[in-house]
Amino acid sequence: MHSEETSLVRVETTEGGIAEVTIARPAVRNALNEPTALALNDALATVATDPQVRCVILSGEGSAFCAGADLAEFEKASTQPASERLATLFLPALRSMMTMEKPVIAAVSGAAAGIGVSYVLASDMVVMGRSAYLKLAFINIGLIPDGGACWHLVRKLGHAQAFEMAALATPIDAERCVALGLANRAVEDDQVLAEARALAQALVAQSPQALGATKRAMRQAANLSLDDTLTLEGALQDECKATEDFHSRVAAFRQRRRS
Repeated sequence: MHSEETSLVRVETTEGGIAEVTIARPAVRNALNEPTALALNDALATVATDPQVRCVILSGEGSAFCAGADLAEFEKASTQPASERLATLFLPALRSMMTMEKPVIAAVSGAAAGIGVSYVLASDMVVMGRSAYLKLAFINIGLIPDGGACWHLVRKLGHAQAFEMAALATPIDAERCVALGLANRAVEDDQVLAEARALAQALVAQSPQALGATKRAMRQAANLSLDDTLTLEGALQDECKATEDFHSRVAAFRQRRRS
């Protein structure tokens, strides 16, 4: 396992191509101050372009996934427009997660609150500990959900459920997150990383070209008409079919059927 570490964000990459990106401010439940947010931007941009990385696991060290933006720092920057802080500190990482052609798994222990929820929603798969929860706490300090949370939640939940979650800051526990389609798995608290790693291992066993194309197709389908989606699927299928990986997997499949 190759490891790169700062005091705020840790990146460990296995020989199998799984990069584990860990927010490392456990004393403040991994709240994102400016240095941490920028370090997370850099870490995710790096793994997104690293040809050796096939899958990414995002987690938080200690008892929480991410408690949101660091409020003490936010108050000090009260004269800076919130949109500027979003664009500089948070949106680069969120865009990297959604646009990289590698699956991103959020391994959620404890709280994912505020902007922390946005990182969960930007992931492709989500594993939560049974005591974990998502909480859009923005309204408690007079703000609205950001980091794409509104976009994700309306599409995943519909207006009524999304509005309730945001307007009442209702915590959504792991079991309900699975039921609502906000998470893939709810497991025992001490099994969160193990389950995320097992999913990552299953994903890296798949065709990298097909996996990346599948993510691209599904991400874009949210904004496309049916006809445009059908066209995109055809184009991506042509790309996959032209790869050596496709031909070798078809040959292996035929061989298994003969034996």
